[in-house]
Amino acid sequence: MKTKIIATVLALVLLGVSCVEDEMYRGPANISKVEFTPSAVTTDDDVTVVATVTDLQGVTSVKLQYKVNGGSQTEVNMTKGSGDTYSGVIPKQADKAVVTFVVVANNMVGIPATSKEQSYKVGAAPVNFANLVLNEIDGNSKSIELYNKGTVPIPLEGVKLIKDNNDDSSPWWQGVAENGSIPADGYIVIIQNNPDNPLLSGNAGISAKKCLKFELKSAAGVSLGVFLRGDEANLGKNISDTAPKSFQRIPNGTGDWKLADPTNGSKNPDKGDPIPQV
Repeated sequence: MKTKIIATVLALVLLGVSCVEDEMYRGPANISKVEFTPSAVTTDDDVTVVATVTDLQGVTSVKLQYKVNGGSQTEVNMTKGSGDTYSGVIPKQADKAVVTFVVVANNMVGIPATSKEQSYKVGAAPVNFANLVLNEIDGNSKSIELYNKGTVPIPLEGVKLIKDNNDDSSPWWQGVAENGSIPADGYIVIIQNNPDNPLLSGNAGISAKKCLKFELKSAAGVSLGVFLRGDEANLGKNISDTAPKSFQRIPNGTGDWKLADPTNGSKNPDKGDPIPQV
């Protein structure tokens, strides 16, 4: 009789343990290792969010929920990858946008799990000013041409042209926000005392018959190229007259400075003559 009672009690204990274990497994899925790339997000980037999701009962769905600048929520179905990983993509956003997101997982018993909220702020893509070129200086029309030899637009705000040996605080011309950008493979022409467009108006001093120096600088003050005709110790003094030719990079945008017929606002010729330095 005692043996029978002990067996019955043991069976009940085991049954209770089994029920407790079953109840333990009826909780939410486990979401871990939620990461996003790239870590530094620009306006050109889609953001990929990857999460590891596990559940003993089985995962039925994993969703990525995000908001932009605290606006309405957008939901994206995440795709299962290798092992227990799931991924989803947040599309590219505007400069300075703040994006917050969570990962939500559902399991077979219908209990949702939500990850800790994460966020990132979008920054403008870095500008490659190296493709902005001082391309032509024309003493006849009193103008300077800048050329973008790259494949993306370059903003002109803060870009400077420095004449002779003046410092950065006294530029011959400086771009402002209203100048916008110079398009890929595009030109702008800045004219001395331009009466038609103040945004493309430089100070006085361009000449076809003087010692002359111009330096192009990026918005950060980095030199993007220097033109020098004559002796730097005699800047502003008269030497030989090069009119009606202008000073140009030949080949266009990449070559050395030569003399050629003016091509303001368009591609420079393939050939030119040496520039007299006296």
